[in-house]
Amino acid sequence: MDDKISDEVRKQLEDMKQWASTQPLIPKDIEDRILLRFIHSCYYDLEKAKVAADLFFSIRSASSELFTNRDPLAPAMQKTLQIVNLAQYVTSKNRNIWIWQLNDPGLDRYDYVQDAKLFMLASDSWLLSNDFLEEGDLVILDVKDVSLKFLTKFNLSVAKKLSKYQQEAIPLRLEQIHIVNAPPFIDKLYSLMKPFLKQEITNMVRFHAPDSTTLYDFISKEELPKDYGGELDKMEVLMKKSLDLFSKNREHFLNDNLWRVDKKSKNKDVSTEIGSFRSLAID
Repeated sequence: MDDKISDEVRKQLEDMKQWASTQPLIPKDIEDRILLRFIHSCYYDLEKAKVAADLFFSIRSASSELFTNRDPLAPAMQKTLQIVNLAQYVTSKNRNIWIWQLNDPGLDRYDYVQDAKLFMLASDSWLLSNDFLEEGDLVILDVKDVSLKFLTKFNLSVAKKLSKYQQEAIPLRLEQIHIVNAPPFIDKLYSLMKPFLKQEITNMVRFHAPDSTTLYDFISKEELPKDYGGELDKMEVLMKKSLDLFSKNREHFLNDNLWRVDKKSKNKDVSTEIGSFRSLAID
């Protein structure tokens, strides 16, 4: 935790800690730096931070299909790691850039649930390894190899949980979402997810056709990998950094209760313990 936080923020953190200690789905050993990240991501609105944290831990506890059996070396995850490149880095403007790039032209090896689990590995690695409080988060989704076959891979139940977790739970300051190398039929695929997206999120989404330069209107070449006409390392190099981070945090991922409360230890089903702030079921 940053020792330079203000007295006001420190007071907010103490309030957050006291609140967290009373919540049945928040682990008792949760670190101060994680709680601080929720406060920061909600622009120091303490009540919003509590809502986000409540949902973060609730979704994790209720979603064993996404947060258990997450060994990066397991065959199923290795299969996904062979067809997806990931990158996460901080720019000179103190913004996080997150990139997902699919490399499976026929979608023969693609598994939607494993891809969702991979996102959780990547975001958890970032939370485990980084105390940097960014000014904003920008997402780039490279859909160059996505086809209409994706419709046969889509998992509605997982998509609902994933979208809610990404939009409202994970402690990010999401500002922009860029879908690059977008094919002509991207509207058909986007229509699958749009019902689960809040208006403020859909307002962030920008589509960029193959070989277009419109991405540079939002992100400079100095902040992009060579794959996108930028000056940074290629995605395959950045992916190696992600893999190193997965390896570093492997012991955490072998723990199925990382930032989760084992519902077997509770008298009530986790799906009924979604917390006092929740107004929408996630199951």
